[in-house]
Amino acid sequence: MPPAFKVDFSCPEHVCITVEMFSQEQQLLFSASYTPENSSCELLDALIALLNGQYKAVVMWNTEPIRYEFIFAQNDKQLTLDVVKLVNLPINQQQNELVFKVKSSCISMVLAFWRALRHLESYENFAQHWGRSFPKREMRLLEKSILEVR
Repeated sequence: MPPAFKVDFSCPEHVCITVEMFSQEQQLLFSASYTPENSSCELLDALIALLNGQYKAVVMWNTEPIRYEFIFAQNDKQLTLDVVKLVNLPINQQQNELVFKVKSSCISMVLAFWRALRHLESYENFAQHWGRSFPKREMRLLEKSILEVR
């Protein structure tokens, strides 16, 4: 049986990473920029915080001009991820659209992201292609948090 939730990050190319998420019912794919947010580092910080008992975390991904907001919310060891597409409209308005939603145990969702991040970390010349260094310190902290929870 395929996993209920899977994440994949492509090899950085031209300072962009393709983010792909799958559940049994849905799929989301977008190409994220390395700026202005440091999304990979923010994601690692969010996952660490969730494993350490924080109830909510938000990570922003920029696709220029659209942004995707990953909203993690934890309740009774269940973690919900809502991905909201934010489109800036003229005259300081914003159009928000829920484009992906998944719910699973906190550890299962964190492990899905950890696998994708571990794969991303393995790319040679990551910083050259992404425009930022891979957040190795945060990755080690996430791995430590995962071991403590398991």
